[in-house]
Amino acid sequence: MEGREFDELDRRIVAALQVNGRASWRHIADVLGEPFRTVTRRGLALLDSGAVRVAGLAALGPTHLIELDCEPGRLEEVAAELSANPDVIFVYALSSPMRLIVEVHARPGQLASLVLDEFPHLDGVVQVSAAPVMEYFRTVADWHPGPITEAEAARLRDVPPPQARPVAAADLDGIDHQIVQLLVADGRVPVAELCAAVGLTAPAVRRRLTGMLERGALSVRAIVDPADIGFPVEAVLWARVAPSDVREVGRLAAEAPGVRYAVMAVGEFQLMVNVTVAGLEELRSFLTESHWTARVQAIRTSLVVRAYKRGGVVMDGRSRAPRASSSSAS
Repeated sequence: MEGREFDELDRRIVAALQVNGRASWRHIADVLGEPFRTVTRRGLALLDSGAVRVAGLAALGPTHLIELDCEPGRLEEVAAELSANPDVIFVYALSSPMRLIVEVHARPGQLASLVLDEFPHLDGVVQVSAAPVMEYFRTVADWHPGPITEAEAARLRDVPPPQARPVAAADLDGIDHQIVQLLVADGRVPVAELCAAVGLTAPAVRRRLTGMLERGALSVRAIVDPADIGFPVEAVLWARVAPSDVREVGRLAAEAPGVRYAVMAVGEFQLMVNVTVAGLEELRSFLTESHWTARVQAIRTSLVVRAYKRGGVVMDGRSRAPRASSSSAS
């Protein structure tokens, strides 16, 4: 797979794995209307190449969006250190001005420690600002850019998408935690291996897995660089909205094509939106012609220069291919 772009079938297989990372190759082949052997061969090649990884991500508690200004020449080292943190979900380098933005799980009372002690003391960090997330309108678990239809996506799902993403820690017992840890390492680990690890029958493991997926306590999906599936321009937008309009505008933003992530956060700019598009012209249209942007008072836009970590998966910046994090949790 290295050295060539994904073709249409590659992208359709990736899209299927973004909807349901644990779907069998036979089920994907049936939904896509492609030969089983072809889908299996292509799917395994995508996973073996490292360009696509299926991983689980658990809702471990409230999250915060933290921006870090760094000394010149130190941004890469800071990004690598942040990416190794198991509580950090994503790490992006942003333009104008160059800085890092991260999403991090923070247990109750931990925010002060993060912004006053832990992050400011990273070598090279100059300034830290934090915006606790209050509501999710869309997460990357809900991002399905195609090229599959809504009908195909519906057939691929084992469980309906949760009505809302939890902002509190998921209520998981010890066995659930064991299952989650295995899925974080490999989202397609067979049920038989899960059973052997936790000492339960297959029906019991499936019930637990289904319950976590239905509650939004866990998502299992493909992690891929958007550029590899036709969306090379990525941006982070901060929008200031009248307080009474924040929730409605946030929901409108989440429905806009290209939006991977949209949340309400504490701060002067209450909405953060992460969008991927095919080019700068599409980004211009997104900013100037979207229904939701007509409702905002101001927008601060930065391009994503590099993603060091996505959805709990550390990315290889040289080839844009994902690799496993050194930690077993995300």
